[in-house]
Amino acid sequence: MKDNPVNSMADVKRRFSTVSNARRCSECREEALGRCPECHKGLCQDHFPKQQHSPCAEHQMKIAQDQVCYVCGTQVYPDQWSLSKTSHFVDTFTCRGCGRYICNELHTQRKKDEVTITREGLRGHRYQYTVRYCDLCSPLYRVGGLKGLARVIVTVGTVAAAAFFYFHP
Repeated sequence: MKDNPVNSMADVKRRFSTVSNARRCSECREEALGRCPECHKGLCQDHFPKQQHSPCAEHQMKIAQDQVCYVCGTQVYPDQWSLSKTSHFVDTFTCRGCGRYICNELHTQRKKDEVTITREGLRGHRYQYTVRYCDLCSPLYRVGGLKGLARVIVTVGTVAAAAFFYFHP
């Protein structure tokens, strides 16, 4: 059976329209260059910062009074930005070990950058996350700060309790 050229052209147009729709900015319908780590919407370079697209900007406005350094009370401004079409930076200003907000100048004891590469179609996107540790979590950064230490203690305690009850008559 031979394909109908009208149907095959319609299929081709539909296929290309779904691909191009998936790569459009949710704010302005320009070409989407990356996805927001918070809301996972495809965004162009101008709308990638949190303050420039609607779901994250509204959320930032609601919690702005809570985004203060837990030590000194200085206001912190979590941000994300794009330098190019495939390079995106994300800085949450939170301690990875305890999850609390910390300021950059005084109370970030350890700071490093983690890079993840995400494939989207034929293009790859590079997301660089700034990872921070506060004064309390910095000595424990190898186990994941205070939360990581708590996980290790719970795991060891669970294994010890299971071993004790297994071997205890």
